[in-house]
Amino acid sequence: MEAPAEEIALEKEHEGESETSCITARQLQEAVDAHPDDPSSHFKLGIFMWENGASHDKAAAADHFLKSAKLDPENAAAFKYLGDYYATFSVDVQRALKCYQRAVSLDVDDFHSGEALCDLLHHEGKESIEVAVCKEASSKSPKAFWAFRRLGYLQVYQNKWTEAVSSLQHAIRGYPHCADLWEALGLAYQRLGRFTAATKSYARAIEIEGERILAWVESGNIFLMLGLFKKGVEHFQQALEISPKSITAQFGLSSGLLGWAKEYINRGAFKWASFLLEEASKVARGSTHLAGNSSCIWKLLGDIQHTYAKCYPWMEDWGQCSDSFRTSILSWKQTRILALFSAKCSYQQALHLAPWEANIYTDIAITLDNISSLNDDSGPRFYSWQISEKMTLGALMLEGDNHEFWVAMGCISNHVALKQHAFIRALQLDGSLAVAWAYLGKMSLVRRH
Repeated sequence: MEAPAEEIALEKEHEGESETSCITARQLQEAVDAHPDDPSSHFKLGIFMWENGASHDKAAAADHFLKSAKLDPENAAAFKYLGDYYATFSVDVQRALKCYQRAVSLDVDDFHSGEALCDLLHHEGKESIEVAVCKEASSKSPKAFWAFRRLGYLQVYQNKWTEAVSSLQHAIRGYPHCADLWEALGLAYQRLGRFTAATKSYARAIEIEGERILAWVESGNIFLMLGLFKKGVEHFQQALEISPKSITAQFGLSSGLLGWAKEYINRGAFKWASFLLEEASKVARGSTHLAGNSSCIWKLLGDIQHTYAKCYPWMEDWGQCSDSFRTSILSWKQTRILALFSAKCSYQQALHLAPWEANIYTDIAITLDNISSLNDDSGPRFYSWQISEKMTLGALMLEGDNHEFWVAMGCISNHVALKQHAFIRALQLDGSLAVAWAYLGKMSLVRRH
């Protein structure tokens, strides 16, 4: 049975390529034999053997590169191939370093040798030499974009944000479609407080590569910092679509929903705020399952639950009878109390994980005071400290110069003398504290009447 015409044609093509390859190899070898002192002949034969030979031919190719380099020590390409051989096949790191260094010194624009040299130095833990190599190369040629890129990354790692911005901006001219560069530039801008520039850089990184989770998360953090909670929430939601179990994205989403809810509370839209807080609570609760040993997550969950208890609205229905009205009031009150108890438990867990955080003591104290108020329980007024007062005292023992804690003590305490002392102490720390002056004035009016 005869073979198909296509197969015959392919066989002839392969035979032709093999024959051409043999002729080329023979011609190059003859050129080397005829001119053994010609560096270009050795280099061309080495290139041919390197690109067309098997792995065992690499040593022979390296031998020709070595001869070419000895005959022409200004040939950067020969040193580059020698570096590749020593780094990959011979596995002689020191020789590879020397070859790459020589190649870079001869041609600073050679990104292959530059990147390979920096990779080896990084692997060897020689960061200072890596920085020096990049600085030297970048000072020699504005087109050594590999050096600017590598130097920018190193400066970001070393928290040298101003220098990093300059290096990364220059590197982007050579690699305009490198998402890593845009992301690193955004981070440098962010650390310098240049938030608009940072968001633009992150947006460019996302435009190039849509699944840049760091860019999504850090953009979201910036929007939260600027008070643009809706934008921040959208960015964190996008980050969670990419990485559903990202603790950072979940924490950011919870924080964003809390901030967004507070905006609605300030506008009087309590129902919308409660919807957002319910969603925030779900996300934060999910975060505790993934990172239950993180104090800040429990603290955030407590803040969400506490805010929910304060803003949860009672929905008025004029058509209700007196019994239904009383039931709706009790249900509304019970929902708020349950939210406060949940907040207290979350704060307690946060305090258990970070007992040195003074503000958590105050959070628990305020939550307990709110629970007491909703339960119409003013607590003992004489000779006995309330638990909320003790928690505030715990905060003051850690940070006695915090005027906010003294104001909290004054608001929570039922002891007139202690209240007055707390407000006076707060004013000693900050004489412009309007809330402390207001409470002292209120206490004076109560005494007169």
